[in-house]
Amino acid sequence: MRKTVFTLLILGCVLSSRLFALDLELTGGLGNLAFDKSRTTALSNANVAGAFSPQLFPLALVRLSGDYRSLTWNMGFQRDPLVRNRLFGNLRADLGNFFIEAGPVIGIFNSSKLPLNPGISAALGFAVPGIVFVRADGSSTLGSAMDITGSYFQNTGDLSAGFWVPHVICSLNLDAKNYSSREKANLLVTDALIRYFFRADVYTKNVPYTIRLDLGFQKLSRYYATEKIDSNNNFVKDTETDDFKSVFLGVEGTYTFNSAFRLLLGAEMPVYSWGGRPMKDPPKSAFLFEAHAGIIWTLGGN
Repeated sequence: MRKTVFTLLILGCVLSSRLFALDLELTGGLGNLAFDKSRTTALSNANVAGAFSPQLFPLALVRLSGDYRSLTWNMGFQRDPLVRNRLFGNLRADLGNFFIEAGPVIGIFNSSKLPLNPGISAALGFAVPGIVFVRADGSSTLGSAMDITGSYFQNTGDLSAGFWVPHVICSLNLDAKNYSSREKANLLVTDALIRYFFRADVYTKNVPYTIRLDLGFQKLSRYYATEKIDSNNNFVKDTETDDFKSVFLGVEGTYTFNSAFRLLLGAEMPVYSWGGRPMKDPPKSAFLFEAHAGIIWTLGGN
């Protein structure tokens, strides 16, 4: 049965690609701007007084997308250092200058206690092509009993507003995401990231490459919430927080070899970083980075 279903899916993709153009994106990378996921106490704890220590993590994105008339769809898998592993699928409807988008997200294999954690994503936007645009989107897992060890929430939210100038699309962006997990019966750990940045997408007609530049500020936080019942039988939550702040610069370039194949390369790194007191700053020798590379392959289409 599994072989039959897999064969039908492959056949469906092949037949569809002869009617409609499909884009298959495969991207991978590495970075080290993350907190140690195995920690259960804050670096800012007076008994620890530690410094931020880079943690190497993998990046991955597999995405298949296509469109038909006013509908656009995409689905795939994403590995992110903060929200971990997710499957996603979205359907977008363009309604003149407006669009609406929605679909499922599923946390996958982030916890042995909760191998699948379903959720939903949605987006709204408005654009006057060549002039201005606004977009807002978010996603969240739907319902997990956070009193069970191994349970978790994944949440993301993005807001952007931009405008066109000759050969450049400029935008101001706010990105936020968090991942909360019940590590122990009395310990809830939350990783959170918020980013404010300016983005410029540079392009020129009849030139095979584009360049994207990002410049902004971000705060990476980790919250350790210890819960207990005190001597008066009251519920008490003590929270310790680690904050790591950075001014960052990012660049990504794409190169179009032909109508069916594009290559992309990107990197990002802090130009200045500091730890939220009493957590110490990282050592001057620390090299913080994120880098990725990928291909976009257009299948079929007439």
